[in-house]
Amino acid sequence: MKLFLDIDGVLLGRRRPGSQDVCLAKYALPFLEFANQHFECCWLTTHCRGDAAPVFPHLLRYTPPEDHARLLELTVTVLPTDYRTFKTEALPMHEPFAWIDDSPTGAELEFLRERGWMSRWLWVDTREEPDDLLRARKWLELLLRVSRSEVE
Repeated sequence: MKLFLDIDGVLLGRRRPGSQDVCLAKYALPFLEFANQHFECCWLTTHCRGDAAPVFPHLLRYTPPEDHARLLELTVTVLPTDYRTFKTEALPMHEPFAWIDDSPTGAELEFLRERGWMSRWLWVDTREEPDDLLRARKWLELLLRVSRSEVE
């Protein structure tokens, strides 16, 4: 199953809720490790429009130097996506996926609603909820259990 990941507000949060100090989100590295083990991960962010190269300096800018190598190891295999206007343009129409994002547009949410896909999206905001990646992992674990039971 593909997992589409936003960056700002998901993998990058705030040092304290409400502050302007951007940092690698709490639990981002273990979350990425889990995601890579169980999903085909894809960037779905304004920082990647067909080319993942801009993602890395953006992430590294807010990551402690001692975590740079681990972050690159966990993100180098994340696939780029491309879209023109709405992120939903990059979502697969005929295969299961999960999408984690803090701020899809109204049009993107309507796209999901029209197709009955709201359960494929999870709102995560590590700027205001520093532990949100723990909740995201639990959600993904549930998706994995459900998809396995559907196959059996």
